[in-house]
Amino acid sequence: MKMIQFNVPAPKDKSVYVQEDRLTDFYPYFHKHEEYQFMWIVKGEGTLFLADSFHPFQTGDIFLLGPNQPHVFKKNANTVDQMEVECVSIFFNLKGSLSSLFHMPELAGILEFIVHNSNGFRVPHAYTSRIRRRIALLKKANMMDQLMSFIFLLKELSLVSTELKPLSVTTVFNKDDGFLRINEVCRYIKDNFRRNVTLEEAADHANLTPQAFCRYFKKHTGLTFVSYLNELRIQEACKLITSQRYESMGLVAYNSGFNSITNFNRVFRSVTGFSPKEYFSRYKNNV
Repeated sequence: MKMIQFNVPAPKDKSVYVQEDRLTDFYPYFHKHEEYQFMWIVKGEGTLFLADSFHPFQTGDIFLLGPNQPHVFKKNANTVDQMEVECVSIFFNLKGSLSSLFHMPELAGILEFIVHNSNGFRVPHAYTSRIRRRIALLKKANMMDQLMSFIFLLKELSLVSTELKPLSVTTVFNKDDGFLRINEVCRYIKDNFRRNVTLEEAADHANLTPQAFCRYFKKHTGLTFVSYLNELRIQEACKLITSQRYESMGLVAYNSGFNSITNFNRVFRSVTGFSPKEYFSRYKNNV
């Protein structure tokens, strides 16, 4: 899929932009934009495609997409063409007018929550009704009330931050965010995930003990070392499968860093929700 840079048509007099859509289909192009985006699927079902993964969705699901995170929402092919999709999007940019607000000491915790979730997440189903109410209030509010509703929305989500799983393992850190060490560690793991890179080796690269490294890594990525390593390997496997650059699943597993086809199948299903063959079949049907 070819990716395009999208410019969100946000009004200049708003720091938080709410957009409601009722259409026959979602925006059809694989794209990215500088803004964070909350996406509430009011009506519709299909698959969210990212640069390195995909996630089935249904009516009621809510996602946060990070800045410049390539994505596209695709309606299921078997959905009746005339059936409308309906969604509410909330766009905001930490580099815009919100920058000075979120650097206030009182909002430091919320800023940290947003930055640490720049890989996006799906709101757990146990909390979607609460978050939908927050979005509904934000959508109806104006000016100062809308900004306050937005802060309360982020606060509500930050309270369950430990239960949020990143949508993607492709992470971009920058100097302004102060994540130089974790950026280097992630780059090291990405360069070596095809071999048997160990926790002790990664910790040594970061000049930390294994115990301290585990705490540090989980804090800055939201994942354990093993989960991050497995998702990198499954990301590579997905690329090989969808590009059909393989002769057998055994070779896909080996070239992705797995020494056991049984372990590969188990981890693949735990990360994607599908077996490798099911993944390829679903990919062909949706793209």
